[in-house]
Amino acid sequence: MNPAALAAAKRRADAAANGASSAIPRQAGPESAARKPSSAIFNSLNQPGLSAGDEGNGVTPPDTTGAIGPNFYMEFVNQFVGVFDRNTLARVNSLDLASFVGAPSGLTTTDVQIQWDPQSNRWIYALIGFQTGNNYVLFGWTKTADPTNLPGGWCRYGVGTGSSLNDYPKLGHDANFITIGSNVYSDTLPTYPFVTANMWAIPKPLAGDTTCSSPVSAWYFADATHLLHNADGSLAFTPVPANTADGSSTGYIVGAHDDTTAAQSKVMVWHFASGPTLVADGDISVGSFSVPPSVPQPGTTYLLDSLDGRLTQAVQLRDPSAGGIEALWTQHTVAGASGRAVVRWNEFVPSTLSVLQEGEIGSDTDHIFNAAISPSSGGSDAAVFYNRGSGSTLALIGAQTRQSSTPPGQMDAGEVVLGTSATFDQETLFQGNCTTAPCRWGDYSGASPDPSNAGVVWGSNQLAGPAFFGFAQWTTQNFAVSTGPVSVPDFSMSVTPASQTVGVGSGTSYTVSITPTGGFSGPVVLSVDGLPAGATGSFTPNPATGSSTLAVTTATTTPTGTYPLTVRGVNGTLSHSAAATLVVNPAPDFSLSAAPTSRSIGGSVSSTTYSITVTPINGFNSPVSL
Repeated sequence: MNPAALAAAKRRADAAANGASSAIPRQAGPESAARKPSSAIFNSLNQPGLSAGDEGNGVTPPDTTGAIGPNFYMEFVNQFVGVFDRNTLARVNSLDLASFVGAPSGLTTTDVQIQWDPQSNRWIYALIGFQTGNNYVLFGWTKTADPTNLPGGWCRYGVGTGSSLNDYPKLGHDANFITIGSNVYSDTLPTYPFVTANMWAIPKPLAGDTTCSSPVSAWYFADATHLLHNADGSLAFTPVPANTADGSSTGYIVGAHDDTTAAQSKVMVWHFASGPTLVADGDISVGSFSVPPSVPQPGTTYLLDSLDGRLTQAVQLRDPSAGGIEALWTQHTVAGASGRAVVRWNEFVPSTLSVLQEGEIGSDTDHIFNAAISPSSGGSDAAVFYNRGSGSTLALIGAQTRQSSTPPGQMDAGEVVLGTSATFDQETLFQGNCTTAPCRWGDYSGASPDPSNAGVVWGSNQLAGPAFFGFAQWTTQNFAVSTGPVSVPDFSMSVTPASQTVGVGSGTSYTVSITPTGGFSGPVVLSVDGLPAGATGSFTPNPATGSSTLAVTTATTTPTGTYPLTVRGVNGTLSHSAAATLVVNPAPDFSLSAAPTSRSIGGSVSSTTYSITVTPINGFNSPVSL
């Protein structure tokens, strides 16, 4: 909020870290990594994402974030957008950010946000465009559930905010609104003084509207003459709307009290009611928190920026272990008791302004920072992703998880390492980074629940690569992590009836059933092997997701006999089969016989009768015209 106050707070935190003892224990911290973690990389999904190399000179920090949907994973960084196959994390499409949002010349786009909205079956995004005196809040959504057409498959909008720069926008949504929280600064002075925190409410597009032609309205709720306050009267800072992952009509917004001048112990809660109307619910009391220290790196005196104690993201979902109440998970990097940076996480019940649980991820040796947390779609388990680093450890990406049976406020034992930096971060040609100020890092990362697999959370975070002519060459990693034992998505097949009999030149059919397991939801391509000569088989539909009809037709030349068939189904690397039998008999026919075989008429005998017998052959059962 106040750059001078933040700089002073950072100096105090750095001094405390330099004088800290290394003997303070931490519950379930990365020092326990030697123990086998209960979490694991899901389905081998841990791959490099976007990088500074995609942009040429690498705008920093990357503001890495991502979200998982039914068929794709999307990653947004400053100046670039990527679409990835959810089955492999292979890149499907990418585009520079300015082209994606249709930014006019001179407008710089930054502070990206992306989410999957299961309620509207669309992807939604938000960011800002800044240019002195001509700033914008930019937002939009996909026309359908398919995000791959960049930018033709998206509806794109912007609201001009003049000299008000709505910095650090955070995106959320509920059943009615797309919500954006921001910090407003004035660009009328070179110091960019803080004005107020702000919130935006944008009604969702109409269901099924793929035209981008419907009118769009955007409401904002604070400005220089209408300041946004916390319940205790202090100025609000960095409001974070929740990514509402279920059908809740109320999506909450949370903001930690500003800790740049003094330690704080409150988180403010708001929500939007119909209208829209911004409702100030009140403060939640939490453990005391203060600005974290910067993070040292091996091989250099350059420090990494660990941010300032603000919340950076939130996910909202019903928690079955708490009676199905709507819960909100969030986190921030704060100063730990050891003097090192730690990640403090909470599960709130915003409707009652209460804390379900509060935990901390720390280390006896390293700083933990730049995190993101999300429950899985199960609602009572969660994963937290973060960076870990110190003067002896290059910044890495780590993950810890908890299950519904884990004691409150704790993560399960052990850490999953998802990626390691190639070298220390350095940058000397951009805004004084790494020289007069710490190297910019983050400013945030991403975590979101898999809509198809309970027990799986997806995320994106940052690593460092070698500098290039004074510019940082950051890289990113995209990944999926299971919170405990999870069934891998798969399917099985069956064919009914197991055997069919058909005459030469005729046809028959089978029903192929596809049964998904482990959250499998993809299409299965069907084929059949083993048909006799002259016979054909076709599936309706093909590909199929639930069941399909196999129609088999034989020719008049098809040899008779019993034929084992194999019905195969393929989805990517998954392949399964089911057996069936086809019996081909000679073509149905009949024979005629007359009895007696001979009669004589003449004289007084002018008529007689014969008994005609129709004898079916090969199952013939039709009427015969004589």
